[in-house]
Amino acid sequence: MKIGIVTPWFSDNISGGAERFAGGIAKSLQDAGCQVEVLTTCGKDSFWDWGSDFYEQGQTIIDELLVRRFSLRKRNKVLYDELMGKMIHGETLSYVEEMQLMHETVNSDELYNFITNFGDQYIFLFIPYLTGTTYWGSRLRPENTFIIPCLHDEEMAYFKSIGDMFSRVKGLLLNTIEELDFSSKLYNLDQDSTVVSGGGVEVGYIPNANNFRNKFGINEDYFIYVGRQVSGKNVPQLIQLFNQYIENNPSDIKLVFVGKGEEQIIQTMKASKNIIHIGEVSDEEKYDAIAGATALVQPSLMESFSIVIMESWLCNIPVIVHEHCAVTKGHCDRSQGGMYYKDYTAFEKIVSQLIDNPQMRNDLAANGKKYVEEYYTWSKTAQRIISFLNSKGFQRKDLLNENTN
Repeated sequence: MKIGIVTPWFSDNISGGAERFAGGIAKSLQDAGCQVEVLTTCGKDSFWDWGSDFYEQGQTIIDELLVRRFSLRKRNKVLYDELMGKMIHGETLSYVEEMQLMHETVNSDELYNFITNFGDQYIFLFIPYLTGTTYWGSRLRPENTFIIPCLHDEEMAYFKSIGDMFSRVKGLLLNTIEELDFSSKLYNLDQDSTVVSGGGVEVGYIPNANNFRNKFGINEDYFIYVGRQVSGKNVPQLIQLFNQYIENNPSDIKLVFVGKGEEQIIQTMKASKNIIHIGEVSDEEKYDAIAGATALVQPSLMESFSIVIMESWLCNIPVIVHEHCAVTKGHCDRSQGGMYYKDYTAFEKIVSQLIDNPQMRNDLAANGKKYVEEYYTWSKTAQRIISFLNSKGFQRKDLLNENTN
């Protein structure tokens, strides 16, 4: 059987963590001998209009993976924003409103038709949990369906409809022990229907910090944030904390942001002379940027894995994370590769310690790198996934070296 990785967006330069994670899983399973396809929409990314195609429908090849694109369904953004607004203001949505929200998020009727018509040829792995493509798509062939939820402690995780979805499919593949603990507390799941399959991270490039510094004219020491600059990633608080640090500890040290972001947040960055917004860069430039940093800061409270802190360790750079994110704090505790803060006092202390103590930075980074290389390689992830599929009734001989079209 083929393995179909179903994700809302996919391209060779996607910035979203879940979509990049989907690509890594697809490639690792293909390298392990499985026949893998990526099934996605014609949307560009999470910043693109979710009801409007960017790419043409059809097949393409990305990084040796067969990618099938399906046209997006038009959506009622006004209703979607209204329902999201209710959640943001602390209101609990009714079950009907949950259904309405799922109907007005990322959806593709063409994708659903494909799953219906050709689903007997596939094992489907849907990622992440909170999109229409996963919710509606997973209903069509539940006997062949697994979900990689990338679950966070957020409002949608508590939807009754989400719990129903998880209990309906064949199994869940989770990224970390913390995600398993959270899902076990929240949903009534059979223990044998879940596995911590983890994920893999690789850099595959020897970073050169001077390349980044020279290209962007950065001579000062800097901390770095890499990823989407949105409120949901707690970026506004990071900006506030860093500006307060500079006010209390005047210096020319910088905070560099790499990646796309919400315009309002970018404008806030531009108001600070110690903050530099770079925007999107190539993977090589990203690694060069990380390698030149004093530390990488990951302020997000809602992570199910966090690829970027693993990449930072592989670039020999320590990380700073938020204490209230169980997943990233867990990585730091197990690896001894990073530090965490919960308020300004702790943030100020950590930043000052890392600036003043190069040996501490080196030790933390070395610990983190060892942790990634021991636990988070793609080959080990692929074998864990294949073993789990095998335990759920899909034979290895049917998963590996499949040659049917």
